[in-house]
Amino acid sequence: MKTRTAFIYLAVFLLLAGYFYYFEVVRRQAQRDREDAALHLFQIEKGQITSLQLDKNDAKLIAVTGNGHWQITEPIRTRADDFAVENVLSTLQSLKMEREVEAAAQNLQPYGLDNPTLHLSFEADGTSHQLRIGAKAVVRDQYYASSDQENRVVLISSTQQQSLDKSLFDLRSKKFFTFTSDQVDRIEIVHPEARLVVARLDKQRWQDATAVEIKIKSSRVESLLNRLILLRAERFVEDEEEDMARFGLDPARIKISLSAKGKIETLLFGSSSEEETIYAKGENMPGVAMVDEKPLEEIPVALSDLEDRTLFSFDLDQVKAVALKLAGGTARLERQEEKWIWTGDEDLKEPETWQVNSLLWKLQELEYLPGFRLF
Repeated sequence: MKTRTAFIYLAVFLLLAGYFYYFEVVRRQAQRDREDAALHLFQIEKGQITSLQLDKNDAKLIAVTGNGHWQITEPIRTRADDFAVENVLSTLQSLKMEREVEAAAQNLQPYGLDNPTLHLSFEADGTSHQLRIGAKAVVRDQYYASSDQENRVVLISSTQQQSLDKSLFDLRSKKFFTFTSDQVDRIEIVHPEARLVVARLDKQRWQDATAVEIKIKSSRVESLLNRLILLRAERFVEDEEEDMARFGLDPARIKISLSAKGKIETLLFGSSSEEETIYAKGENMPGVAMVDEKPLEEIPVALSDLEDRTLFSFDLDQVKAVALKLAGGTARLERQEEKWIWTGDEDLKEPETWQVNSLLWKLQELEYLPGFRLF
């Protein structure tokens, strides 16, 4: 009898728990989701967006198209900065109103929406959408806006407004090369009086086919590659390419070509400006850009600049002992697990591990002078 009563109580408890969970948790969460969705200006996913236009009343229309890899088609044709475009799309997906000002405004002028500072249109899943951003509200850090319902005026945060209000410079790609460093298999550097070509043998080795006897230090080549691939335009001074000589680009001061599986991309360096920058022209980038002049100073002129002149070649982790010949005699250090100890002289103070490692690092970087041959 007691067992039957216990089962009845358990069944009642489970029914009450289920009722509470459904009405107090599930339904409330669904209600919160509906309320949150009602605040969104667009019911879209950013992956559905295939084209985008930004019309600012003080600048030319910017048109972007594509999906995954974006291209700017207006006012110039060039690659877009995928990361910058994706940030705009993410903002559109998550765009919420702070509050509704008017459901059906008869006059948009007080809100600056009759002539919006930014009119953004886009297509998502085959449907066109509109967003207009007008004047800044008098109170709080917010902006008036309207979406597909043109006369419905809402407020959005200034953070969202700033995420959407982008210039051509913000959205265009500033990269000169589309390769990654591990894809590049050939580098050609042309100076007015010299030409340098190195090709990748494997992941660790590079070679100049005209001087196979010279060993090239791969870390120097990889460092050069990384600097070139990470190089970005700081600003653009000209979108036309009619007078390259004016910028020292015809002929170029330096011409660099990177190759990857037969595809070649080229970068030209021209004359310097008064701002510690230099004019540059990328094959994949229309017009003339300005870049930091410092990386140019590290571009090699001759093969000797890339030559491996290291005196020692060893793996730091494989070193078990170090013998030092000092003015007062000879001393020896041995590695014991993670420590280094002196052998043969117990009076010497035990060195710090970082001190010995620092010595070994310096030995790894030690080089003989250019032009000098050991053998």
